[in-house]
Amino acid sequence: MLPPKPTGPSYEDAPPPPRQPRGTNGFAIASLVLAVPAFSLPLSIAFGIIALRQIRVFGNPGRGLAIAGLSISGAWLAVLLIGLAASGPSADPLFQASPGDCFRSGTKASPVSCEDAHDIEVFHLLPGGDADSLRSACGAEAKQYFASSVPPDYIHLGARQPSTSDSPDQHAVCTLETDFPTTGRVVH
Repeated sequence: MLPPKPTGPSYEDAPPPPRQPRGTNGFAIASLVLAVPAFSLPLSIAFGIIALRQIRVFGNPGRGLAIAGLSISGAWLAVLLIGLAASGPSADPLFQASPGDCFRSGTKASPVSCEDAHDIEVFHLLPGGDADSLRSACGAEAKQYFASSVPPDYIHLGARQPSTSDSPDQHAVCTLETDFPTTGRVVH
């Protein structure tokens, strides 16, 4: 037999403690604030995702702020992607050159000062045409440059024209190309 239950109030009869008011999720606020300047998009997106997860687990307010932050970030991202797509592939700077400009070869020739190491020097510009006529025209121009001297064996004549995907207003270029990087101008 069990002893009788004591009379009077007990902890089982006590009301639950009052609920503390929960504040708006801080990550949701940060997501919205950081969504406004475009340079902080990665943080805004990350904070928005964290806020939505915390709100789902803990139930505090701020879901609308997190969604607004993610929406603004998404709009910025769309604007940036459209801008990149509209700008298209950048043209090879070699086809924007002037006679006397020097370049370092690579996937796209990169412009450098002729006093720095380079292996390409532009010496003449031509309108586009077929490859054989370009080489012939560049050869005739090279003879004028080297009329009083013979070019060293390590200098080779080049004729380059832009691909069809590049801008139609670009011109073909006649180049002097070296076997190894050199400094100073070949054409004086």
